[in-house]
Amino acid sequence: MRILLIGNFAPPYEEENLHNLSFLKKLEEDGHECSVINISENPSNEEKIVDAKSLPVFVLKLLRNCRKKDVVHFSTKGYLRLGLLKLMTSILVGKFFRIKSIITFHSELFSILGQMRSPFGGTQTLFTTFFFADKIIFADRDTYNVATMYMKKSNFELIPSFIYTPEDIKENESLTLKKLKDKEKVIVFANVKYPSFLFEILQELLTNYPLPSGAGIVISLSEKPAGKLQHAIEETGRGLADNLVFIAPDDIRSILTACSRADIILRPLSCEGATYFESFSVSVRKTMHSGNYIYFPGGLVFVREGKTAEMCVKIINTLLSAEPDTIPELKAEDSYKKIIKIYQE
Repeated sequence: MRILLIGNFAPPYEEENLHNLSFLKKLEEDGHECSVINISENPSNEEKIVDAKSLPVFVLKLLRNCRKKDVVHFSTKGYLRLGLLKLMTSILVGKFFRIKSIITFHSELFSILGQMRSPFGGTQTLFTTFFFADKIIFADRDTYNVATMYMKKSNFELIPSFIYTPEDIKENESLTLKKLKDKEKVIVFANVKYPSFLFEILQELLTNYPLPSGAGIVISLSEKPAGKLQHAIEETGRGLADNLVFIAPDDIRSILTACSRADIILRPLSCEGATYFESFSVSVRKTMHSGNYIYFPGGLVFVREGKTAEMCVKIINTLLSAEPDTIPELKAEDSYKKIIKIYQE
């Protein structure tokens, strides 16, 4: 099939753009012909991916890449006004060219603030988009439930989000990540920046709480250069050198490998490459692993009120000891197969 993918495909990496990039990799492995438009605030690292930050540039590149496609698939966290305009434009252009139009909504600000959209612009944009889209995929039940207030017809699907880890990445991991092989539990702190609430939680964990036996901590830094931040973390976690792994913000192979081993992933909230509320909020995701796929059956959002880093660390330690959850929606078939089935309908 000939597919146009649109979404966040740029570093720094977390679940959304790792899903998009690994989904692209899986489609190409299966012989599909893909074009990609990156709408992130940050530029992509891959030459074949087209950047389109502003709306006029996006419309031009959308029209150029829509021709002779079978599917246009827009992946978003669905909250920023500019992003919603690009979303609606993509669906309407797809309708004009008689291309099947698919939307994937990842869990984030939409599931938290989607009910507060402005009735002047935001609400009407969603109503129009939802009406003309062929299928709208929601990565979690909460986002699905919030979005029902914008439902115009029966075109909703609940398909859990995933990250696909290609075999060549799993087999050829870097020397830095080999130390994770012997770790029973792995915590990933993604896109760490100082100052931030995420950094406070990491600092509290390293300073005042002994790591569970056989635990490793992967720290993905949010920007370059990050030597001072890395040095500060190493000083805080002095004596834990064998438990700490640092990853550059644009090292996709290492972060994919780390996620394939992770039990818990923590990161700041984000939308289309921009970080939001990093001084007082953190997303915490529990992982489930099935073959080459990573799923996220449950998650929390920590919102700071007072000195709460210690409380958050206690919750993380409790989550580490809990058995991994299952996802009812995956009983019949995995998420990738469900999406391909929608493409072919």
